[in-house]
Amino acid sequence: MIEVLVAIFIASLGILALAGLMGTSARYGKTSEFRSVATLLAADMADRMRANADGAASYTVLSAILTTTEPNAAANCVTADSCTKAEIAAQDMATWQAALFTSLPNGTGYIEQTDTVNHVFNMWVIWRDPDALSRPELNANDGTASACPPHFSEEGAPRCMFFRVGL
Repeated sequence: MIEVLVAIFIASLGILALAGLMGTSARYGKTSEFRSVATLLAADMADRMRANADGAASYTVLSAILTTTEPNAAANCVTADSCTKAEIAAQDMATWQAALFTSLPNGTGYIEQTDTVNHVFNMWVIWRDPDALSRPELNANDGTASACPPHFSEEGAPRCMFFRVGL
């Protein structure tokens, strides 16, 4: 009888360990999904910037906080000939910001031009980690907050991915 109880106890410990592993696996899977979406959206914006290289100086966003409201839409350019390069850039930025906000939890972007001669930009894709908001132990410095733009607010457990874009 004691051998059966010990066997049940050992089996239950194994099942509890597997349950914890499943939870961790799901969380890391979601984090991986957010990183993949961020990479795709950054590549999309880089392609938009390359297509409008003459309006490159207009591709800057200076947002120092994560917002909970959807960004405003820019004027709609029906054809490339009906808009200036700056208007096309504004429409691209508005489209990108809306895609970031809807595809990532409170997602936003931050772009700054670092080299005006060679058209080199630093780009960050930023979102809130829903798990870190509800579990303070996950909000510890895991290296992602240090990847945020300079002077960016670390309030709300931001997760940042950095990209360098050359046109």
